[in-house]
Amino acid sequence: MQEDSKTYRADAHGVRDHALGIVAGASAGITPLALEKKLEAALRLSKKQSRTLIKQLVETGELAYTYAYGRTFLEISYNRPVRVSDRVVLKPPRYPYRPRPREVVVQIQAGTSFGAGQHPSTRLALKGIDAVFSRGHTVENAPADSVLDIGTGTGVLVIAAVCLGVTRGLGIDLDACARVEAVANVSANALDDRIAISGQPVETLQQQFSLITANLRYPSLIRLGPVLEALTAAQGVLVLSGIQEAERQDVLGAYTARGFNPTWTGKELGWTAVVLQKQAVY
Repeated sequence: MQEDSKTYRADAHGVRDHALGIVAGASAGITPLALEKKLEAALRLSKKQSRTLIKQLVETGELAYTYAYGRTFLEISYNRPVRVSDRVVLKPPRYPYRPRPREVVVQIQAGTSFGAGQHPSTRLALKGIDAVFSRGHTVENAPADSVLDIGTGTGVLVIAAVCLGVTRGLGIDLDACARVEAVANVSANALDDRIAISGQPVETLQQQFSLITANLRYPSLIRLGPVLEALTAAQGVLVLSGIQEAERQDVLGAYTARGFNPTWTGKELGWTAVVLQKQAVY
């Protein structure tokens, strides 16, 4: 890669995705200078190459500048379509976008709730859901009957699952503001007749689901183990995210002890998501 090249490609050798991953994983915001230094250290780019890469990502709308406390920060721009997995693309409502073959476009309006795609755990959960329905994946009899999304937030996970082929979905969240946003996003995707949003506690649910998604933190995932076991239909699938890498083995151990087999794992910036399928009982 020549430093003076005028045709430097931001997506070459994964540098584009690496840069976006650094920004997405920055918990307290990241300045352009800090991103330059991280790119120089991680990818051995020159200062000029790092600046060119950042400029291109801003010009293409993948990064955006924000201003706070008298400083300039970079953040992932969700004011344009963003691909979060092989087939799932998130986009704001009313933003024109022509999907490619097999792509699923989920319309998500940015709001106050967690889970619109900005956090690595949300992207990993979406990748896990996509993996369940991808050709060649190890999960057999991919669930297509019903999906439960626990802590649904903006509703992005339950919407994506239904768009990928699940017949009907239920998103639950104790936060009333999150439920309002989720209902609006369900309507934006014209899925009002297939997805319900509720404030019902997960412990009170009676029916079983063929797919359950839960982007929650480690203590909640461990505590809900018996509940998720009871709510998962025979050969049903769990997509669990919100797991720090150091917690992954504990989570896997807790669920394999309850009859679930891990079939997929994803990692990003210290976060992990797993897909597990409930063993058939003969």
